[in-house]
This record gives sequence, structure tokens and C-alpha cells, in this order.
Amino acid sequence: MAEIKGSVGRGGANLREDIRLVQRLLNRHDLSPLAPVPEDGQATPLLVTAIRHFQVRHVGMQSPDGRVDPGGRTLSRLKSGSSDRGSGENPETRKADREARAKFVDPRVKETGVTTRIIDSLGPRFHNVRARIISGYLSDSDLFWKVNYHWEYLLDAVVHSLTLPLEDKHLKDLQSIRASLVSCQPSPANGYTSGAIGKPEDKSSLAEVTKRHKILSGAKQDFKKVVIAADIKQKSRKSEKVFDLAAAPVAHPGTSKHSTGYALDIEGDSGAIKSICKGMGATLVFDEKSHVHVEFKNGVP
Repeated sequence: MAEIKGSVGRGGANLREDIRLVQRLLNRHDLSPLAPVPEDGQATPLLVTAIRHFQVRHVGMQSPDGRVDPGGRTLSRLKSGSSDRGSGENPETRKADREARAKFVDPRVKETGVTTRIIDSLGPRFHNVRARIISGYLSDSDLFWKVNYHWEYLLDAVVHSLTLPLEDKHLKDLQSIRASLVSCQPSPANGYTSGAIGKPEDKSSLAEVTKRHKILSGAKQDFKKVVIAADIKQKSRKSEKVFDLAAAPVAHPGTSKHSTGYALDIEGDSGAIKSICKGMGATLVFDEKSHVHVEFKNGVP
């Protein structure tokens, strides 16, 4: 079999004929859930992702570099594989894919075709990175539920804070926040933080949900100020993330990209998550403390 003259992939020489050879070799192997790479001689981000994916699964590299070097072990493994692996029907690799995906994606995450393609493209890049997708596609009804989830979560955080040894002025501020939240409670008034996405279903009208979102947004800002002024994180035994999520902004249901399938919420190592997603072409990356919100309105290359 022909050899490559230079390295192929990330930071490689990327000679056209070398690239074509690597692309052909990759397609002889099981790359699922990735699709076969185009054998066009082009050094694209898709090719680098496929090389990384191959290095993790077939070479056993803990830190895949996305490059195939002449005489290197990635090339050696590429050349040694059987051509019948490209069908994606190998039980062992299918099982490994399912296990890896189960670790990376919360089972409650809803997906469309768009969401699935984005998740499957991101998966290989998050090998050995502490990251878990906690939200994907959300319907209009789900987005109303998300407002209620944040409403209940904030109310619980406020009620907990009222049990702490705080100055009277801070307790009064918290009581005021609680009163504003209770004034716009959903129907039913609880169960959103403990059930599946979209459950329970709120009986409120669109106008009521819109009003609740406005009140919730203001209450979150007020709560954040009290948390800082009263040093609540230090006085509570709860994780700091509890208060970060309680104060985190929530998008208006009519503006969230979750309804298009192009948005994900990912919790874990925020720095690594942001870096990887930006490198994969994310059009928006926003750190919400408890997780990172990312959008790929142009899809993933």
C-alpha cells in the first residue's frame, strides 16, 4: 500500500494525494456515529474530527491530536484494519458508541435531526473532557416549562436563604423576592425541577407565562445582588452552583434557539467546553455559570 509523504490533518503538510489516501483508509473503518469522510483531498475540520475519532476508538489515544504522521501509529492502525468495518455493523464498536453517548448526553435531552448531527459531531471532540449535554431541542411548550423550572428553582433558593442567619435588611429583600414570585406562580405550582423536560404541563396562558418571565428575570437580578451583599454562598452548606443557577438568566421563550434544534446546554469543564465549541464553529457561546449555552446556527462543519 502507498505511503503518505507528509503528515495529514491538524497542523500537517496536507498534500492532496496524502489526504486522499488517509480519507480512503478512514472510510475502511467503522467511524459511526460519524458519516464517511468525503474522499476529495481537502483538509477540512470534518477530516480532523474523523482522525481524532479514529485515534480515540481504534488507536486508544487519550489525547488525540487529529493528525496522521508518516510511520506513526495512527497510520499503522489505519493500514491494518479490515475493509468490512466501514459498514458500522460491528457490535463491539456500536456498544462503545452507545456507552460513550450515554455518558455525554443526558437521557432527558430531546433531539431533532439537526440536534443529533451536532451532538454526534461534537462527541469525539469531548473525549476525556468533563462535559454532559443537559438540554437540546425544546418545543414552545418545553420553553414555557423551562421558565417554570427556573421559577421553582429560584423560589426554592430564596426559601432556603431565608433560613440562614442574615441581617434584617437582607431578609426583607428575600421576602420581597419571594412575594413577587408567588404572585405569578404557574399551574401546577411545583414539580418542574424534579420531573422530565416538559412535565408537568403548565395550564397558564401565553400572557401569564410572558408576565412570569418578566417577573422572574427581575427577581433573578435582585436575588444575585442579595447573594453577594449577604455573602449567602459562604453561609450556606449548599453548592455555589445552586445560587449561580438560581440567578442565571433565562431566555424569553420566543427568542430561544433551542426551538430550532441548533442550541445545546452543556455542563462540566466550562473552559474546555467553550474552547471546543468555538473551534467547531459555534456561532454563540455563553457561560451561564451552571452550564455553557452554545448555538450552531450554521450547523457543524
